[in-house]
Amino acid sequence: MTFKAAPIFQAIKTSVDAASPAEKADKLKKINAVFQFNVKNGAGEQKTWALDLKSTGAVTEGAASGKPDITITVADDVFADIASGKTAAQKAFMAGKLKVSGNMMQAMKLDGLFKDVRPALAAAKPAAAPAAAAPAAPAAGALTVDGVASSQIFSQIHAGLHAMSPTERADTVKKAKAVFQFNIKAGGAQHTFTLDLKNGSGDVYQGACKTGKADATITIADQDFVSLASGKANGQKLFMAGKLKIAGQMMLATKLDGILKGMQKKPKL
Repeated sequence: MTFKAAPIFQAIKTSVDAASPAEKADKLKKINAVFQFNVKNGAGEQKTWALDLKSTGAVTEGAASGKPDITITVADDVFADIASGKTAAQKAFMAGKLKVSGNMMQAMKLDGLFKDVRPALAAAKPAAAPAAAAPAAPAAGALTVDGVASSQIFSQIHAGLHAMSPTERADTVKKAKAVFQFNIKAGGAQHTFTLDLKNGSGDVYQGACKTGKADATITIADQDFVSLASGKANGQKLFMAGKLKIAGQMMLATKLDGILKGMQKKPKL
């Protein structure tokens, strides 16, 4: 059985094994998850790899010992494209090419997971990441902030928006008719993201509103926003509890739950 994924997992293993104890401990602390990958090649054959970035840092062929935090099923070619940076994991998921079971938030860490091994992969196979496809990775990366869980949500929303057809995007903008600015508090600092569902075909980016004053500016703690986006918390309840502050058009807060839910598709189990 031939798999493009095999040398990629070997590169990940080499990278983890070569890290100093401090670097390895830092990586385990940041990712804190056990991944199981079920990879299918063009012949319909399947191989499984386990990546323990929670306790041991081990990369092994075969199923994880114990229940993994997240199980990912993906075609060999798609996995290779994600690892090389040719395709963003979020876009592959939104296109139905990557199936996820378990902790959905961990799937958003995939692009960062492969970042360290991409130089080695490129050196071994220069044609792995064509220049024409390069813009796909920076788009999601520009929204990702280490230590800010909400940034992964905005990356997912960005992927969801760009996975829509022109008609779907126009309809989403028409329904929302608003620019939301989010001031996310995390680790003693504030990080700003803007969801523009008013101008053009919509956009998501890091930083304050680029088109003047946002229709609604929302200030919220990082974990509260994650709970809101995942449906574990209700926007109106967070507002009433003083955990969500809004400046501008107050009524737009009532649209938040629906907007966030509509732009994040659930994994296929």
